[in-house]
Amino acid sequence: MKKPSLYLIAAAVLGLHLCAARAETIEANSNRCLYEQLKSGHPDGILKRYCGRQIAQIMGWEGAEWLERPERKTEEGLDKLIDLLRLKPGMKIGDIGAGTGRLSELMLNRVRPNGQVWAVDIQAEMVRHLNARAKQFGKNQLLVSQSSATEPNIPPATIDAAVMVDVYHELEFPREFLQNLMKSVKPGGQIIFVEYRANDKAVPIKTLHTMTVEQVRKEAQDIGLLFERSDSSLPWQHVVVFRTPLR
Repeated sequence: MKKPSLYLIAAAVLGLHLCAARAETIEANSNRCLYEQLKSGHPDGILKRYCGRQIAQIMGWEGAEWLERPERKTEEGLDKLIDLLRLKPGMKIGDIGAGTGRLSELMLNRVRPNGQVWAVDIQAEMVRHLNARAKQFGKNQLLVSQSSATEPNIPPATIDAAVMVDVYHELEFPREFLQNLMKSVKPGGQIIFVEYRANDKAVPIKTLHTMTVEQVRKEAQDIGLLFERSDSSLPWQHVVVFRTPLR
C-alpha cells in the first residue's frame, strides 16, 4: 500500500485546523447577543428582544415623583449604594439615565471638591429637572447632557466611571449604547450596572425591569467589558462592576 506523502498529511492537518476554526467562529457567532423583533410579548416591554431578554419600556418622566419619594432612601439603601460605588474625590462620573438627578447629587458629594458628574438622560423633561438641579452647584460640577438611543453624548475618554441605576434594561439599543459608552470612559475605567434583582419575591418591581447578574454579565462581556465584581447586599438591587479594556 502506497504511503501518503508529507504534503498530503500536512494538507489534511491544515484542513482539520481550518474546520475547527470555522466551527469556533460559528459557535462564537451563535453565542453573541443578537436582536430579535417580536410579533407579541409582555405588555411591559417593547416588541424587541436582545440576548434572549425582552427590552422593558422606559419609565416616563411622569414617574419623576417616584424617583424623589422620601422612602426610596431606605427601600433601596441609597447611602449603601453610593458606598458600593467606591467613589473618590476628584473622580469624573457619568450618571447615565440620571432622571431627576437625585443620585447625581449624592455621587457629586463623594467626588467634590474637584470631581465632576455628568448627568445624562434621554428625555427632555428629565433634562429640565437636571438643569434645575445643576444650578445649585458650582460651575462645571454637575454637567447635563441629553443622550440619544445609541449615544450618551459624553466626550471620548472623559469619565472614570459610568453608573447606570435601573436603566440598562430599558435601553432600546443596548449593544450600540454600551459600545459608545465605553468610548466615553477612560481606558481601564468602570461601567457599573445597578439592576433590580430578578427572581426575588422581596423585590416589588415588574419582571421586565429586573435582571440577574448572569444576564448582565452575558451582555456586558459580549461587547468586551471585563467583569470585576458584583454585590447583591442592597435591599432590592445587584451592583455589577466591569472595567473597560486598556486600549
